[in-house]
Amino acid sequence: MKRVMAFILSAIIMVGVIPQPVMAADNQDFNYVDAFAKSILFYEANWCGPDAGNNRIKWRGPCHIEDGKDVGLDLTGGFHDCGDHVKFGLPQCASASTLAWAYYEFEDTFIEKGQDVYMLNILKHFCDYFMKCFPNKTTFYYQVGDGDVDHQYWGPPELQTYDRPTYYVATPSNPGSDVAGDAAAALAIMSIIYKDRDSEYAAKCLTYAKDLYNFGMTYRGNSKGQSYYLPSDYRDELMWGSIWLYVATGDKTYMDNVDKLMAEKNIGGDNMFNDHWTHCWDYVLTGVFVKLATLSDNPKYRRIAEDHMDYWQNRIRTTPGGLKYLDSWGVCKYPAAESFVQLVYYKETGEKKYLDFAKSQIDYILGKNPNNMSYVVGFGDKYPKYPHHRAANGMLEGPPADEKKDAGMRHILYGALVGGADINDKYIDDINEYVYTETGLDYNAGLVGALAGMSKYFGQGQVPEEVPGIEWEPTKYYTEAKLYKTSNEGVVIDLNLYNIATSPPQYEDDLTVKFFLDLSEYASVGIDPSKFSTQIYYSQANAKISSVMPWDKDNNIYYVEISFPDEKLYARTYVQFAIYNYQGKVWDSSNDHSTSKLTNTYKEIDNIPIYKKNVKVYGVDPSGEEEILYGDVNTDGVIDAIDLGLLKKYLLSMDEDTISIKNADLNQDGFVDAIDFAQLKKILLK
Repeated sequence: MKRVMAFILSAIIMVGVIPQPVMAADNQDFNYVDAFAKSILFYEANWCGPDAGNNRIKWRGPCHIEDGKDVGLDLTGGFHDCGDHVKFGLPQCASASTLAWAYYEFEDTFIEKGQDVYMLNILKHFCDYFMKCFPNKTTFYYQVGDGDVDHQYWGPPELQTYDRPTYYVATPSNPGSDVAGDAAAALAIMSIIYKDRDSEYAAKCLTYAKDLYNFGMTYRGNSKGQSYYLPSDYRDELMWGSIWLYVATGDKTYMDNVDKLMAEKNIGGDNMFNDHWTHCWDYVLTGVFVKLATLSDNPKYRRIAEDHMDYWQNRIRTTPGGLKYLDSWGVCKYPAAESFVQLVYYKETGEKKYLDFAKSQIDYILGKNPNNMSYVVGFGDKYPKYPHHRAANGMLEGPPADEKKDAGMRHILYGALVGGADINDKYIDDINEYVYTETGLDYNAGLVGALAGMSKYFGQGQVPEEVPGIEWEPTKYYTEAKLYKTSNEGVVIDLNLYNIATSPPQYEDDLTVKFFLDLSEYASVGIDPSKFSTQIYYSQANAKISSVMPWDKDNNIYYVEISFPDEKLYARTYVQFAIYNYQGKVWDSSNDHSTSKLTNTYKEIDNIPIYKKNVKVYGVDPSGEEEILYGDVNTDGVIDAIDLGLLKKYLLSMDEDTISIKNADLNQDGFVDAIDFAQLKKILLK
């Protein structure tokens, strides 16, 4: 009987089919499918280009739409690297190839769990960008943005207006074999994935992959990354490109090149290679050996791959809580990537120790750790609330807003893997402690693959959960103020005007505030309101203040208007202004509409209303009329029942150039079935 079973197992191995167990429900410690879906969503938050926001993340919008103009090319697209906005070469190319590899290995899971459309969209955005960056066979642009300058800016990418240099380009005299190899791998895998979906696009990807690979092989050398990404050796990336071009074409020349590159690294004969790092932005040898273990008939590669995995299972340092610890920066990303590698190997071999390893590490990352928290943002009941990420934070440090990034996060950065706990399982949830809270393309790349594998083997019956907070929200307007100084002659007011425009972040113009006064006590003694003085004491936004003007002259109601004709505003605008009268009458603020509720402490004051293009969008004027606050605005693109006041408020906060809903159908029954926002705005603002 043993001989028969041995024969059957041998036959199974020879044809490369390993039966995969279906895990019991009691092994489902977490909703792995939910974590899987969220890990993909992170890339939509890091999307760069004019089409940012044309996905599920509606708090993102077009950004960096002039990338490449300094070299006369359209280099828009791609992805922001981490919580910054530079498009660094090596981590972007490596992440793209890793994500494509994940899809290649677990395509059935992506499809079954409904994540294929999202992942393919992301991969195409990567590949389209790489092809833009390769305008001819000896030129590959691979970094846009100056990291030193970029890191001095804290604010949403949509508001970043400085010129972004095309910082690095690979040429024959300044090679970048590593970025060329990784990008070629991503494009080659894409050609395989797309072969039956869009043969023309697949062929285009393969052509670019071959040309990029040949460029990298012909002109040898490492890319650059300022002080942020300093590559060690380019040969592993060229091997990575070789392997995937072999898989895509079947051309043995590419496998021969792998052997030649191995020899260059002194990995020849039967010698072992201490491959103890793991798959990441500067090191793809782990992926190389895992693929060679199944593609090559040279047993050396299987020995190297299995020694590598044994090191991670049994010999690497481990935190007290059980996390495998490779490096102090990006602690969680390494065991996440290693889990992906071992799950791929499990898929090929069926040896349970590889599955067990992956489960132990992913379970730690998802919450089975001393802190009882997930290190994936938005997953579980307890997760990092303050990832180091400018777009999700949404605050703008510097004028006009002068906000502080540690004031809170405006958005949940769903799916982002943070650096995580240290060697002692300690985690500091602080946006400024970026060793713990950093995120990145490279961090999530291995995680996506690992969670695809976990979903395949432990995700039976699981579905993604809802992700509230990624949809569109209207601009939030309000004012807060305090009495800075009062005297017998007048008042000095500290005022903050808020226009929290987050879907997407955008500067606004044509905003004003009105500060109302009841001058009855002056009228009774014949003092002319035109004799009052008004002055701006402080404003970074170059605020202007009007003279005292009549609102309801018969009832002695006047106002001053504060405007910002030379500036565009975002989030918070501070103004200190004064209103004085020096004609001997003691100032009495108790009857003034806008002053009556003020104290020496900041608080929201609805009696100082805000106007956009002369239409009130917040607050109460002396007539008592408020803007209408109720309506039923859905997120399905259709407004079923309209409160015109609320709709007007929504429309005023929107740029019709960004609206995609067309074909107006304005009925006479009080309902609007489909809205052309620009047209409706004209009707409402008449």
